Amino acid sequence: FDGDGRLDLVTAGEWMPLQFYHNDGARLRDVTASMGLPPMRGWWYSLASDDFNHDGHPDLVAGNLGLNYTYTTSEKGKFGVYAADFTGNQTTDVVLTQELDGTEYPLFGLAPLGRDIYPLAVRFPSYAAFSLASVPQLFGAVQLQRAVHYQTDTFASVYLQNNGNGTFTARPLPKLAQISPIRGIIAHDVDGDGNLDLIVAGNLYDAEPNTPAADAGNGLWVRGDGQGHFTSVAPVESGFLAPRDVTGLGLIHTPAGSAVLVANNGDSLQAFVIRRP
Repeated sequence: FDGDGRLDLVTAGEWMPLQFYHNDGARLRDVTASMGLPPMRGWWYSLASDDFNHDGHPDLVAGNLGLNYTYTTSEKGKFGVYAADFTGNQTTDVVLTQELDGTEYPLFGLAPLGRDIYPLAVRFPSYAAFSLASVPQLFGAVQLQRAVHYQTDTFASVYLQNNGNGTFTARPLPKLAQISPIRGIIAHDVDGDGNLDLIVAGNLYDAEPNTPAADAGNGLWVRGDGQGHFTSVAPVESGFLAPRDVTGLGLIHTPAGSAVLVANNGDSLQAFVIRRP
């Protein structure tokens, strides 16, 4: 990504930022802090790299959880998690949190948490008392120091434009691309106009019982203008419809033309042949 002729590395995953590693010829060196990006911890599922604005520098597209889910996060209200044996019964308890004015509060109420972490039901006999308690008040400093703790900054899927000087500029993808997790991304010139487009898809059926599945995604063609800007093309117009528990996308070449393969968890593959005008 820095134009020195060596392949570099970008990694992404759940509860982590996008991380950039420069290949200096002998080792990979973490240069994330110098990329010029804001804090970007998220639930990242996919990455694609190509030159979307014709400037000779590889840009990135990163698929995140999206902005249409039960869990939300922002600079002023970070979504987080603590995991530890809070009960003392040799099992791991998980507490999801939401930040408010710099203080973390449990996302769920006394009924579900008190059932799993029974000391809470003893210490907080009423819902009113529990509703006022922050996470530090629930567990105390010693227990929280021993816990695994993660927070997120953004759930938006983004386009990261390579500025050519060792930095990137992040912009969110269009709104239709934010209605579900993006678990697969293909960079391809779908309409033959010389500009790279995106084909994205994904849902997330795995969820704990109190949380609905993220199943609003139908797959999407996102048309690129060659300058780093994108416009959504609805499935009714594009013909690309991938509404299942999509876990990945692939592009293959067939005698009929390029085709998109859709991997569906617990279901059959789908295939869509790209037919240009």
